[in-house]
Amino acid sequence: MNIENDYFSNQEIPEDERRDLAFQTVNAIRESVTLAKNSTLPITYEFAFSIIHDLNENLYNSIITLLVSKNENEIVKYYKEMSEAMSDAETIVEPVILIQDELDKLEIVLKTKTENNTFLKKRKFGLIAAKEYFTPRVQSEHKSLNHDYYLKTRDDYFGKPLYENDHYKDYAISRDKVLRLRLLHPDKDEAILGVDLIYEHFSMENELVRFAHMQYKTWDNNVLYESSSKNMRAQLLKMKNHICDSNFCKGPDEQRGEYRFPYYSAFLRPTSKLQHNESKLITSGYHIPLCQTLALLDKDGKLTKKSIKDKSIKGSIFEELFVNNIAGSRWISIETLEEFYEDKGINSHLNTIRVHAQEVDTFGEYDKIKKRGE
Repeated sequence: MNIENDYFSNQEIPEDERRDLAFQTVNAIRESVTLAKNSTLPITYEFAFSIIHDLNENLYNSIITLLVSKNENEIVKYYKEMSEAMSDAETIVEPVILIQDELDKLEIVLKTKTENNTFLKKRKFGLIAAKEYFTPRVQSEHKSLNHDYYLKTRDDYFGKPLYENDHYKDYAISRDKVLRLRLLHPDKDEAILGVDLIYEHFSMENELVRFAHMQYKTWDNNVLYESSSKNMRAQLLKMKNHICDSNFCKGPDEQRGEYRFPYYSAFLRPTSKLQHNESKLITSGYHIPLCQTLALLDKDGKLTKKSIKDKSIKGSIFEELFVNNIAGSRWISIETLEEFYEDKGINSHLNTIRVHAQEVDTFGEYDKIKKRGE
């Protein structure tokens, strides 16, 4: 991708709009990898940055410029001076080493001080930002998701590419599980499905798949006004028309033997607003079912943290529920999903689905999940 044509570096688009979308993209990557790892603890932002670098170095550079100060803030200046003061002709003390030393000490403190630690956490992210400033990424620091994971292409698990100019990376989560991640280029055209993140879980042994679709939007002082987002209603209705009205949220007709939430498949994901590129990264972590979102907007014209409290699922809880097949869509055949994509034209290159994640179990996981739900 040519960096001059990159949405996130396009000076004709307001910087705060680009920054919000960049932050939402990072959160979609975090959510995808967290779900694939079957973890209730989200991966770190620093780790998410590294995954983005793996997927597209140009987009990484423009996203990191928006989210992490590339200007010399006070922490950067401090460690530059400290590095110079501690270095001599024989020994160079790198700023990254000094920053990591403080980060290690701060992590120990945060393990014991779990409350009233706002400024400690702010300092932590400031240090991470400074570390990013001093760390040239000639090549990705994370060719794998941890020491036991490795990068590997598994073309035999996937059919023909869904997108023109298809760019993706396959991560082996375990011996029997692969995560395919696509980081797609946003533009000004309307999204085909009105979705920012598609997460799909495939069981290849049973030729079945289940999924969740997410639309990310930015809080404005803990309120999300429909009137302040020119395309929010259109995007949400597009999700409804494609997902809900296709009966993907409808469960099997027969009496279910397992306990689970309704088969809601489309969710709104509010995120916090970044005021500037030195703001700390934090997301509110709510998953609001699309039908509940539209009902609240029809009633009040806005969403608030109070109004969604009993109509949404907190992030870490949602991830655990989805992993255990207690939330998300029902299992459908892979053929049905492919027909849906073909019918909706998702394989067109004119789309703004920013992250598409496909978790693929080669065998066994479907039966484990079904047993957990019994």
